[in-house]
Amino acid sequence: MNLKKYLEDAVQDHAADIFIVAGKAISYTSNGRIVSIGEKLLPGDTESIIQQIYDFAGRDMNILKNDLDDDFSFSLASIGRFRVNSFIQRGSLAAVLKVVLFKLPDPEVLRIPNQVIDLYEKTKGFILVTGPTGSGKSTTLACLIDKINKNREAHIITLEDPLEFLHQHDKSIVSQ
Repeated sequence: MNLKKYLEDAVQDHAADIFIVAGKAISYTSNGRIVSIGEKLLPGDTESIIQQIYDFAGRDMNILKNDLDDDFSFSLASIGRFRVNSFIQRGSLAAVLKVVLFKLPDPEVLRIPNQVIDLYEKTKGFILVTGPTGSGKSTTLACLIDKINKNREAHIITLEDPLEFLHQHDKSIVSQ
């Protein structure tokens, strides 16, 4: 099984989340629908696929086997970044990969209000970005960091585990 090709196809189809679970083909969400690719996976298949993911990330799969779940991220050149949650479900290994594009999305396209993006001008204080899973918290923060990075000379420190969006140094220095 060429997992890299499956991931590439999912990213090209604008996938948001990719699911690897026994009893279902590799599946992903795209434009509000679930797309399945390939054959139905058996527990041995999911373990093999998840081992490939750990190999891509240069990570030891014993973390998952010992802790029963694991969160990390990895990149595949010219394909994308993936935030991974691996876990044990119904006695077999499973994983959900969130697709994180290399390029930050435009806040206007995402309809993030200007009042939110204009918070980049604040140099003191505490800003909370909250909401349910999938509501855009990480993307909103990444857009704010990008705005600071392009407009101010500052040292930006992010505390994230796993890293989602990677920021290049611009006017600011970004420590992640």
